[in-house]
Amino acid sequence: MEATESTSEALQEIRVRPVEPGEEARYQEQMARHHYLGALPKIGETAWYVATWREQWVAQLNLSAAALQCGVRDRWIGWGFRSQDGRLNRIATNSRFLLLPGWNQPDIGSRVLSLTERRVAGD
Repeated sequence: MEATESTSEALQEIRVRPVEPGEEARYQEQMARHHYLGALPKIGETAWYVATWREQWVAQLNLSAAALQCGVRDRWIGWGFRSQDGRLNRIATNSRFLLLPGWNQPDIGSRVLSLTERRVAGD
């Protein structure tokens, strides 16, 4: 972001979109290089997203299908074994979230996560 812009104005220009097939190698390379857990293969129900600001990549996210069984989650939601059937497809796991180097500025992470949540809810 440019020094002349206020952070709140610049945050309004951030967009979140799915990674396109021609961008997958770039996505994986940056995740492998910059995320402390490394890259994660695209298996099963997985969606890759990129946050951009004026066409520059700001952040990357990897969302995966919910685990079949997660006792802590199920107790918190109030699900018994039978009540979770057919509802797991409403839950996504944030498997990776990466703010790319140079983009660690106030409120960017929160903005990207908020936009991602809206995007996924609308997809």
